[in-house]
Amino acid sequence: MRFGTRELIFIVLLIAMPVASYMFVFKPRSERVEEARAEILKKQAKLNLLEEATRNTDSINDEIEKLTNAIDLFEQKLPAQQEVEVILSEVWNLADKHNLVQKSFRTEKIVGKAHYAEVPIKMVILGDFDGFYNFLIELEKLPRITQLPEVKLEKVENEDGQMKADLVLNIYFESNKKSAS
Repeated sequence: MRFGTRELIFIVLLIAMPVASYMFVFKPRSERVEEARAEILKKQAKLNLLEEATRNTDSINDEIEKLTNAIDLFEQKLPAQQEVEVILSEVWNLADKHNLVQKSFRTEKIVGKAHYAEVPIKMVILGDFDGFYNFLIELEKLPRITQLPEVKLEKVENEDGQMKADLVLNIYFESNKKSAS
């Protein structure tokens, strides 16, 4: 077999075909496949974030429901403004029950908040410390929301076990704004 120009051109063409196929067909197609895989990975990551957000949405709805129930329970403990006198008489009766003498009892100006209001009551009570302690315990057990932000205790001179208490009692109730709405 003679190896001439014609055979040489044939061999070059045979070698050039796979090289040209690689350069013009396989290489661009491989690049597009890699780009598609990268895009798939990005979309998969976004999908995972969306699934996580969806899972959290369910738990957020549960949390909102729990908080709504807690607010309802809190509002049940808030008396209407008309019931404040009932609570005041309960406090008065508790003091009498524990042999405490109310020297002064005055209500301050009502402080309105967004969904509730509070009425501070300044009290001066005289009596036995044990009775005052039991009064505080029973005051804490009242079914309504009250607070003692300020308490000052003084020993009464020349009387054993006797004390004077200056205190502020806050009673919380539903404000008229909310009742009207």
